[in-house]
Amino acid sequence: MKKLLIIQEHNADKAGFHWDIRFESSGELDSYIHKRNNNSSEPMNTSSEKVLRSFCIPKHRFPKDDEKLLCIPTEDHPWEYKDFSGVIEHGYGKGEVNLIFNNYIEVPIFTRTEIEFIYNNIKYKMFKFKNNFLIKKI
Repeated sequence: MKKLLIIQEHNADKAGFHWDIRFESSGELDSYIHKRNNNSSEPMNTSSEKVLRSFCIPKHRFPKDDEKLLCIPTEDHPWEYKDFSGVIEHGYGKGEVNLIFNNYIEVPIFTRTEIEFIYNNIKYKMFKFKNNFLIKKI
């Protein structure tokens, strides 16, 4: 199946430089909508049908060969966040966000505990490990 994949470089004041990766998903927003600052420059969700299932990769890259990298699940983000590039002026995510990829990719597996996807002709697998996820090249 095809799903939208978003990759954003995020240089946040508190979390530091990292990649945010987001996948098109269906369903309600989780607690994200309640955590954000109303004065934020971040987009608001106006769609009740789609959200972005979101993860943070602290190493700000995808894994190489046999390497496994930490991939931290974060709050679902609003669908309108798919095109966001700019500066978040308030809150935990305060800092610059640069959109580096926004396109539909092949996603053979998409569950709460496992995601497989093909990006730049390379297949990756994300899988639940304790309270986080790991991502590896397969």
